[in-house]
This record gives sequence, structure tokens and C-alpha cells, in this order.
Amino acid sequence: MRKRICIASMMLLLAAGLVFATATAEPEASEGSEMSFEGQTLTISMWGYNMDLLEKNIIVPFEEQYGVEIIVETGNNSDRFTKMVARKDSPLVDVALFAGAWAQNAVDEGIIKPYDPSLLTNLDALMESAQDPLGGQYAIGYTIQHLGLVYRTDKVDEITSWRDLSRDDIAGFLSIPYITTTYGPTLIYMLSEAWAGDFNATDVGWEKLEELAPNVLTAYVRSSELNTLIAQEEVYVAPYASFAWGNIKATGLPLKTVIPEEGLVGSFSMVSVGAGTDNDALAHLYIDHLLSYDVQMAEAMDLVDSPARTDIVLPAEVGENLTYGDELLSSLNFFSQKEMAALQEEWIDLWNAIFVE
Repeated sequence: MRKRICIASMMLLLAAGLVFATATAEPEASEGSEMSFEGQTLTISMWGYNMDLLEKNIIVPFEEQYGVEIIVETGNNSDRFTKMVARKDSPLVDVALFAGAWAQNAVDEGIIKPYDPSLLTNLDALMESAQDPLGGQYAIGYTIQHLGLVYRTDKVDEITSWRDLSRDDIAGFLSIPYITTTYGPTLIYMLSEAWAGDFNATDVGWEKLEELAPNVLTAYVRSSELNTLIAQEEVYVAPYASFAWGNIKATGLPLKTVIPEEGLVGSFSMVSVGAGTDNDALAHLYIDHLLSYDVQMAEAMDLVDSPARTDIVLPAEVGENLTYGDELLSSLNFFSQKEMAALQEEWIDLWNAIFVE
């Protein structure tokens, strides 16, 4: 029985005609070596969202192929980061998944280490920007995501700009990502661009956040919370993470996603080798599995993760629900994870001054 430990609840170009010879390959191995890891365990720190599909597409196939047991620790970025830092002297995690500034924080705290490209047969199949998004080979962007805007078409007039979050007609029906979430800080950048025409004019972004604060019903910490708020018809407008769209759409409500005139926020969810792991080879094998054609295609088809591989071609009815396609990908704005990590403490104080004090 697999163990579960819960801690807490750039444009992608499809190179025409290009086929990677090793696109579907798992790490090369001699005959019978797939079970050379039989009986071993691998501990992975990851999110618990869509866990049923993650088990189906990623975890169970890996366990069955290599005869290993995967132990997962689930939780949001903050919870899992805190846990890993607390036991830095006695690390348990072999593979860690973080997003946004939390991945950079993991580098700074020394809880992840550089990966070895020679152990990854699928690395070159990814878009170039995903292969080393933090620098120093500390992380790999295994999936590309975006923060977009979604609204109820039967309750709210058309949304076309990030400025629309300040409209009176959505007051009390707006939810935004909490400042410590992956996308919380990026909302400031988008408000800065929307109102000042400059992503770096963050003083304006904070002023506008304070102005729209009375419109906010709640700030969500997890995408599952946003999904519930929408399903219960408490929220009509929200910035949403693209990986959650499948569940939001499943509510059956009249919802529409838009590409605002200022564009969308782009980001990678990243996978890294845990510092101090005793399972280095197995950790790399799992990461390579996560980057494989079969896994990336399965995750995309189930509307869980958008592919970072350049050789994935999706049906239109699937791709329209993901971070996929030239129009959407060309609208993405990427922000420095190092900068956001450095600003995190100051921006949490600014947030608390608006929403807590």
C-alpha cells in the first residue's frame, strides 16, 4: 500500500516536422535493469491537487515499471518548503516540486541541488527556457502554466483588462491569489502594467490593489478553494491558475477565460533533486519519467499539466484548455523568480497592511 503524508491541504514553439529520436525514451538501461531499483522507496514533495490523475499518469506507472514505492508529501509551496528547511540536517525528500519564487527560495536555503543533465534523456525535448529556468541547473520546468482571468458571463459584463478587477459591478464577487502563493506577487506586476504601463511601477500596483481590496470577497491560498468558491456561486471573477481550469470548467457554470490586453502571467512548475538524497540515480530516473513524452501527453489530455515538451501536438479541444497555442503563449509575461524571492518579506508586510491591519 502506497504511503501518503499530507502536510497541508516564452513562447512554446512547435518545431514543424521536428521529431526527437529519443522523445519517448526512458533512461537507457540494459536488459532487466528496470527492476534494479526493486524494493527501494522514493520520497517526493509535491502538490496534492489532481492527485488521482497524478497517480494514474505518473506515480503508479513509475512504481510498476521500476518496482519501487513512492512516498509523497503533499501541501502548498510554503508548507512543504518550511518542512524541508526544518529537517535540512536530516533530509528525507529525494525529489521536490516547487513553483515561482519558492523554487528560488529552495535554492537559497540549500534544500535542493543541481541536477545532472547526463542522467536525463528527455531534457533536450523541452523548450529551451524550461531546461534551466533558475540557472545553475537547480530546477527543470516540467510544465508551463499561466495566470489568467475567468468570469461568469451571465453575471458580469465582459472582462478585457486587469483594470476591470476594480469595477464596481464585481464588488464582493472577486477572489484573488494570496500573496504567498505562486501567483500572488505577479498580480502586483499586472496591476502595475494595467494602470501605469510599466510592470516595474509596483508602487502603482500596490496603490491599485489597495483600491480594489473592498471588491475582494477572499484571497485564496489553494486553487481548490477557488474552485469551491466558483462552484458555490460566491465568486464571479478571479485570476486563476491554468492547471485548475479543468476542475473549474467541470462546474458546468457559464464561465469564460480571456487574454486581457496586458497579457497573461507565465510560469513554470519546477522539479528538482533534493539536497542530501541517498537516491540520486532513482531521483533522476523519476524526473526523466516526468519529462517523458507519454507522461506529458497523458497529463495534457487529462487537463492536468500543460506540456513543456516541444513535440506534443494536442487536439484543439484539449489545447484550448491549457497553456498551449501560439496566441496564448505569445501573450505570456514572465517575471524574475529571484526578484520575487527577494521582495517576498517586504511584500507580505505590504499585503498585511491592506488586508489584515
